Parts: sequence; structure tokens; C-alpha cells
Amino acid sequence: MTRCDDAQRVQAVRFSGSPRFDAITLAASIVTHEPGVKARWLRLGDAPCLDSLELRRDALRLAVMHRQVGWFQATVIPTIDRRPNGVRLLFAISPGSEAVLDTIVIAGLPEPALGSRGFDAPLRALEHKRFDRTRVDSTIDQVVARLRDAGYARAPRPQSQVLIDSITARVTLTLRFAPGRAVSIGTVQIEVQPLQEGSPRVDSAAVARLVAIRSGDRFRAGAILDAQRDLYRSEAFRLVLIDTLTPLTAVRDSVLDLRVAVAEARTRAARVGLGWATQDCIRMQGRVTDRGFLGVGRRVELSARASKIGVGAPTDFAPALCSGALRVDPFSEKLNYYIGSTVSNTRLFGWPVQPVFTVYSERRGEPFAYLRETRVGALVELARQFTTRTAGTAGFQYENGKTITDPAVSCARFGQCRPEDFALSLFGRSVGIVSTSASHDRTNDAVNPSRGWRVRGDVRAGETFSPIVQSLTFYRATGEASTYFRFAGGVIGTRVQMSRAFAPGAELVDGSPLIPQQERIFAGGQSSVRGYQQNLLGPVVYVVSGASVLDTVGANGQRVVVVKNGAGYDRAVPRGGTAMVVANLEWRRGFRFIAEELQFAAFVDAGNVWETHAEGFRWGNLRATPGLGLRIVTPLGPFRMDVGYQPYEPRAGRALFFTSGDNTGTTGDILCASPRDLTDARASDIFACPSSYRPPTARSVLSRLTFHFGLGQAF
Repeated sequence: MTRCDDAQRVQAVRFSGSPRFDAITLAASIVTHEPGVKARWLRLGDAPCLDSLELRRDALRLAVMHRQVGWFQATVIPTIDRRPNGVRLLFAISPGSEAVLDTIVIAGLPEPALGSRGFDAPLRALEHKRFDRTRVDSTIDQVVARLRDAGYARAPRPQSQVLIDSITARVTLTLRFAPGRAVSIGTVQIEVQPLQEGSPRVDSAAVARLVAIRSGDRFRAGAILDAQRDLYRSEAFRLVLIDTLTPLTAVRDSVLDLRVAVAEARTRAARVGLGWATQDCIRMQGRVTDRGFLGVGRRVELSARASKIGVGAPTDFAPALCSGALRVDPFSEKLNYYIGSTVSNTRLFGWPVQPVFTVYSERRGEPFAYLRETRVGALVELARQFTTRTAGTAGFQYENGKTITDPAVSCARFGQCRPEDFALSLFGRSVGIVSTSASHDRTNDAVNPSRGWRVRGDVRAGETFSPIVQSLTFYRATGEASTYFRFAGGVIGTRVQMSRAFAPGAELVDGSPLIPQQERIFAGGQSSVRGYQQNLLGPVVYVVSGASVLDTVGANGQRVVVVKNGAGYDRAVPRGGTAMVVANLEWRRGFRFIAEELQFAAFVDAGNVWETHAEGFRWGNLRATPGLGLRIVTPLGPFRMDVGYQPYEPRAGRALFFTSGDNTGTTGDILCASPRDLTDARASDIFACPSSYRPPTARSVLSRLTFHFGLGQAF
């Protein structure tokens, strides 16, 4: 560690005048830095010493950084504020005039294939914009890559000339391309290096099958990358090299020979893991993989997972370790598990499609919504990586099992209000689903994006069979779009999600089609509208206790109960819906004067879930919840804590009372407890129970707050 007096130690580094970069980006570009959170707040260690030579170099680094992106006259003056306890540095940036790319002169590019856009189109799009050398270089690389993908394997980077008029700040860029001749593939030579001394386990023919490049094919750089990606994806090789045997300098030769060299890797592995999550409590997982099953590229995996450990029987030994919401969730009372076996292949009959076949058994619960127990399930899926940013899947899934819903939901949605009816609903239910999905990601970071955009979508069509409904066809479509950009020294992220479920011809119960509970739409929670607990945005049913109701006799002489004025409820049960819209707006920024590892976030989430047959979309029904958050950067991604504020009064819904008092629905009756006219002859009719109960509004600010913890950004 460099020794120096306290007066020479750097206590703060500030920046001013940058028209393009925020303080975090500027700080990451220089050597001089201020003390971290340990030295500043915990008094562990010393602040860094001031290096006057490195300070001048940092000023030059910042100037070059701005000149590269268009401010060709940028200058940086470092200022030192000396104090008894150390120095405070200010880098004052004077960007000068912004250079504009006025004209691009391009020569030597070939004509594109019929129906394709010109090779020069990306470069022409840069005209009359700021002369950002980094963007120009990346665009040139894009054009060269496209040339090589069109068969011009020997296409080098073009010769360039830049002329800048310092008076008008106008730039003229001249590019001269020399792509050479289009070439084809000659011979493909395969070399396999064994893992140990002796003969390799992998046959060269198996490698050639995965490479899928044949003699006589037109050279495509994209095909070379795809072949390398497929070989690595098989996980059977620790190293893959694809080189040309014919020198690229042989301009007159129109044929290129390829050499594919691979080094074998260990194909068998085992892995176990242990963790904790807000919605899972303690969770464990284990996996055994054979990446050489019946030949290279074919993979078999045996996996097992368990969650709700600590709160779910028979592992309910430490409920205090789990979140408060999980401890009162009826669908977390049992251990959740997954046991499955997956077989996959890198290609399907030579096509660039990855087939996957999975057989599994599982129990999984969606908080407050349902518990799905699958005795046996099977999934057949085809996945395709169209480009590095675009992917798609198509598959068929079959499950034989049962879906356990809350007795209150079974009564309100399915009309199963007697114990024998509820027991009937627990018997087996078969579901077959055909689905397809697609995604396109243009963000700069999949885990913690700061710029770009992404879109996703999926469509599901299925049929279910049960003792309640002999046959029911349903459909569900979901779409999502997100954008990210820098603003006010931080990052703004926006997202819109929409979903719709259909069941044409299905029987309507309380204005809702009989769609399986696991296919209904839920919202609210740590990655949705954060002012609500998981799945509690949208239609709900309230379960009340005996202390909250008045017990009397109705006009027909039958027992009638009604909620007392101002009485609360035991629990809220989400019914789910058939339509959903959610929008998120979040601004997050790191403040270096506190710690580089910390980010603060401010957000507003808005959305609603509703039954399309009972009500339509109304702007006034959207629920917007603001909040604040904290992010801590870790090697696994940002650890996130969010606090959402819910300013609305509770949503009105049905109030139900369980005469057994145990709220399980397996004994006793379920009675309507909603406020209503008790003199009406139908006051005791559970099917005429109105959604008129509105719980009392929380008075304190703390009771309106919802806390969420998670790993990774919310979106």
C-alpha cells in the first residue's frame, strides 16, 4: 500500500461539464478514485493517495473519451481542493463544439443479393448525426461481418480518411472497401484431441454432424459461428477452434479449406445447491448430467428441486426463517418439489433446432392462488436460436394431476360450496397444452441492463378434462415490452405487460369462464405491481372468522351470517382473472459518494386484473403504487429490496364464513357473509352472495407498505 500523509489522501472525486457521460461512467474510466464504503463509513483501511502524474493522465483519458464520441475539441482541467484531512478533486470538462458527420463517401462495396438492402445502408444512417467514432467503428464492423456472411471471406476493414472542418465542426468520412471474390468451402478437416492419452471417445463423424458445413457450400461467417456455438452447446468439448487452411491472402483462390479442432471435455457432472428466496423460503436443488448420452451432442439430465423448506410439511421445522406472507399462505403448508429427467440434442436431423424431451413429477404452489400437484407430466419442445438476440420455442405439454384451490375460490368460482363438492375437485385433472414463444433482446446486459430494449411473447392453447367439466378448450396470450435508457445520471427502465385468457363456449360462473386455476391470470408482487403482495392485485374473496360476523336467522328460517360493521378479515384469496395489464416505470442510480456497490431506485407500478365477461377495461380501475428500492451489486447480480406504497382502499369482494372454523372446506358449510338485505328470501343462497364487502381502510402509513426482496432487477 502506498504511504502518504493524510493531507495527500483522496477524499472525493467529482466531475462537471460532461454532455454525454454520467459520474459512474467517468469514474470507471480513470485511475484516481475516492475511498470505498469500508474506508469512508466503516473506517477500515485508508483512503488512496494522490498521484499527480496519474491525475494528469486521467484528465487526458477523459478528454480522449469525449473526443472519441464527437466533441473533438474537448479539454479537461483537474482542480485540487486541499484540506487538512485530504484532497477533493474536480475534473472540469469543456467539451467544445459537437462534430457532425456531414458526408460519407463509400467505394468498393458489391451489389447485394436481389431483395436485400444495400451493404452501405447502416453507414448512410450515420449521416447528419454526431460523429461518434465508437459507433462508426461498430457500424463498419457490422458491414464487414455482413460481407463475410455473404461469402466475401477475405473482406478486410476498409481504408478510412477523416476530414474535420474545425470552423463549422463538420466531418467528411471516406471509406474504401476491398472485399475480394466470393468464396466457397473446400474440404473440412476434423481433429479431435482426447481427454487422456489414447484414442478419442468422440468420433470425427459425430463432430462433422454437429458442424453441418459441407464441401461446396458458400462461405458464411454466420455458419462458422453457428457451428462453433453448437459444438460448445453440446458441452462435450472444452475447446473448439475453426480455422481456415487456405491462406486468406490467396486472393485469386475462390475456395477455402476449413480445419475444425476440438478438445474433449468430461461429459459427466453432478451439482447441488442451497439458497433462500422470499417466495420459496429455503430451497435445495441437485442435478446429475451426462453430456455424451448415446453420442456427442445428446444430453441427459436428472434433476430434483425442493422449496418451502422450513414452512412446508414435513419440513416445517423453522417457519421463522420464512417471510411473513409465506407463513400465512395455505399453499405453502406442503413441501414443494420437482423430480424430472430431460433428454436433449444439439440439432434435429441436421436442422439448427434443439429438441428437448422432459418427464417429471412435481408439486408447486402459487402464493395465495393455488397448489398444482402433477403425478406425471411430459414436455416436448423445439428451441431455435435464430440470431444471438432472437430465440423461439414451440412445444407440447401434458400433465395428469390436480389443482387445489382455496375453498373460498372453489365456492365463488366453481360453485363447490359443500365439502363433498370440494373433495370432488381434488380428483385427477388432465391438461394438454400446445405453446409457442419468441423473444428478441437488444439490451446491453441480460441481468442488469442500462440501455436497449427487449420484447417477449407467448401463446398457449390447451384442453383439460375433469369430473367437473368433461372437456374444456382454453387459450392464453401474453406479451411484454421493455426499454432502458440513461437519464439524470441513472437508468430509466419501462415495461408493459398484457395478457388475455379465453375459453370459447365454456360455462360462465359469476361472469367468469371455467378456466383451470393454473391458467388464469394473476398479478401483484415483487416483479409486478410492488404495492401489493404476490398475486393479490385483482378480484379477491375474503374469508372472515366467527368473531367478525353477526349470526342470525333469515326470512326463510335458515341460518344467515353477515360481517359486522368495520370488521376485518382472516385472509384475502385471489380469484385471478382473464385479462391483465401492468406497466412499470423505474429510475435507478448509484451515488458514488456513498458507495459504488449501492444503487437507489424510485418506481411507479400500475396495473389491474379483471374478468372480461363481468367488466371491461377502465383507466380508472388501474392501481398505481409508488415506491423506493435499494440495490446492492453482487457477483450473482443485484440484490434487491423494494418498498411499495399502496394508497387505495381495499377492493370490494365476497365475504365467506366457514362454519367449521378451520377454513379448510373439508368439513362444515361455507356461508355468505357479505353485507346484504337479510330479509330477502335469497339471503342464505351462497350463489347470490354479492361482492359488497369492503374491509376497513388501513389508517397508518406503515400498514400500507409492502416489502419485497429478490435477486436481480424487477424487469
